[in-house]
Amino acid sequence: MKKGDLAVLIFAFFMFSIPVFSQESLEQKLFDQGFEQIIIYDSGDTLQVFFEHRLFRNPRQSMEFASKIIGELEGKVLVFVPVYHNVPVAKYNSSNFAYSKLSSNDLGLWNNQGNRIGNYRFHARVSPDFSARFGKFDDPFQNKTNLILDTRIYLFSGLSLHTGILFPLNNNLDAQEMNIRLSPSHLHLFKTFSNYHFLSIKGGLFFFDRYGLDIQYRYMPFSSPLSVGFESSVTGFYFFPKEGLYISGIDDLSLLIDIEYRLNFIPNVSVGLTFGQFLFRDRGMRFDLLRQYGNVDFGFFAAITGSGRNFGFQFAFPLFPGKLFRTNNVEIRTTEEFRWEYSYNNEDVVARRFRLGTPRLKDVIRQYHPSFINH
Repeated sequence: MKKGDLAVLIFAFFMFSIPVFSQESLEQKLFDQGFEQIIIYDSGDTLQVFFEHRLFRNPRQSMEFASKIIGELEGKVLVFVPVYHNVPVAKYNSSNFAYSKLSSNDLGLWNNQGNRIGNYRFHARVSPDFSARFGKFDDPFQNKTNLILDTRIYLFSGLSLHTGILFPLNNNLDAQEMNIRLSPSHLHLFKTFSNYHFLSIKGGLFFFDRYGLDIQYRYMPFSSPLSVGFESSVTGFYFFPKEGLYISGIDDLSLLIDIEYRLNFIPNVSVGLTFGQFLFRDRGMRFDLLRQYGNVDFGFFAAITGSGRNFGFQFAFPLFPGKLFRTNNVEIRTTEEFRWEYSYNNEDVVARRFRLGTPRLKDVIRQYHPSFINH
């Protein structure tokens, strides 16, 4: 080989190696700040970044954080693809957070290079569990307060195991004993289809002493203010006394349809109507009014069913401080979403649903709607 040819080969090697090394360095910077499942694809004029970030419940906050880490890119457009449970959800331009559909090329790139399940950190999440009843004359503030330490173990793309331990702190609300026990634990399958169709299937133990199967589907076109969902569960009762486990048969079927509409004249306000059969064969409807404030949701509801009437409010927010401890393999953090609902009528089972231990599908997908991301 001539000296000139050798020089050309050496020059070409270094020229093609520079972007690879810079991408690896960028991946490491993002990973050090809590990002996972990072794929960076440089197509010349566009830098596309896939990532999953479990610390924030608001995907825009994650994208803004990633933009600060990446910094200025000369002559390149920066595009983000947030991933949820190892499944890409949507695509946004970092300059104005404009939404675009995921193409077959985007999904092909993810399927070829993503799904690196072993690259997830082991997350231990700290979250409270709080139930309360107010106004009883002889005991005006009854509450059941627990602390949960849980985790999520990813098995395949979209399939994970959610489990943990519950530590009781106080209970003057019901007859549950103060024993350390398994917290809500279930297998969870999350899938998206054709950009607008979302599916969540969970099987296992849930809150409100329910166990069984929960299926949620949502059609949410991100170009429209209207979304429609279907939810069904078949559950039974379970109980953890100190001596072991008690379970009943699975015989309680719920079937619900809900319609949600984002108001155009008030930013980030949604109205929703849910109707069908709730827990304990209670048939009727529930109306919701919800406002999204960045990382916080706040709303009111009213319900009328065969069991009576009810109204109240709900809110959801991430618990401070977020990250408690992080290494390359382990992260301990507070929950990204603490959701609580207060009902005026807490004696009757009016439009009752059980909490799952993880957010409901529509509460997750609502965070990715362009009208929310852009405000």
